Amino acid sequence: MYLTNPETKNKFAYNWYEKNNDDNYETFDNIPDFFINDTSSLTEIQSNFYNEVKFPNYDNIDNFGTLIEKASRSIFAKKLDEEIPFGSKILEAGCGTGQLSIFLSRFGRKVYAIDISRGSLLEAKKFIDKCEIKNVYLSRMNIFKSFFPKNYFDFVISNGVLHHTHSAKLAFQNITKLLKPGGYIFIGLYHKQGRFLHSIRQKIIGTFGTKFDFLDSFFKRNTSEEKKKAWFLDQYKNPSETSHSASELLSWFEESDIDYISSVPFDFDPNVNLLKKRNKPFKYSLMIKEKIELFKLENLKEGGFFIMIGKKRQF
Repeated sequence: MYLTNPETKNKFAYNWYEKNNDDNYETFDNIPDFFINDTSSLTEIQSNFYNEVKFPNYDNIDNFGTLIEKASRSIFAKKLDEEIPFGSKILEAGCGTGQLSIFLSRFGRKVYAIDISRGSLLEAKKFIDKCEIKNVYLSRMNIFKSFFPKNYFDFVISNGVLHHTHSAKLAFQNITKLLKPGGYIFIGLYHKQGRFLHSIRQKIIGTFGTKFDFLDSFFKRNTSEEKKKAWFLDQYKNPSETSHSASELLSWFEESDIDYISSVPFDFDPNVNLLKKRNKPFKYSLMIKEKIELFKLENLKEGGFFIMIGKKRQF
């Protein structure tokens, strides 16, 4: 039986997660499809785009052990895994092919991984089934039309996703409502200054194609042609992207009753916990730090990105 009414679909989806009721919901390859479209055509366009791109792919990842090894090379991912407590309930909003969700599935955590792309979710499921992972719950869902109740998750993660939606701020507000008071949120966005040099590269490579790929060091890496193609499409042919400032995201935090905890790279210290509260940056000192991002070699290589961590206020 197919559930087409949005209200019925939302209610049923919640019951499915809470009670593991496995009847009467739409699926593809046994992945629940709780997607409800919104008023923006971009949502469907991005869904179709990532059906083809499947970014990031599983190149050189054979099993759960090699995925753990690869993810642990990222200081951010490694510290995230070390600091999220045993048994936490996590939402990854925009999970793509599910690599971060799968990485965080250890230590009795329950990870709810949602995305709008069937193709990406199918890639995630192949790996989950192969490795017999039981506590990552995949579903196709729209960030703007999610069914989860308010104040539900201990941690909400959305890394490199919101800037591809029709309204990054509205998407942020929607997922923030799902976070418990005292829970933590991790938001990763393209950075205005850090993305500037890459935007020039986008115009050149996006216009003239791979004959100018020498401008991007990613294409020189020892990796598969499939992975290079996925990177090219995601970075140079994406239907839509926006870039943002740390100051802008701080204002979103304030409007949604989120206290600032820390950020990468602006006050990141590999020797200090991500969840250890730092002082909220002063406006002008933060502006200077943001301007410096324009000249960093790392941004030239990676395309300009920042992550901000917040904690929902308890009343």
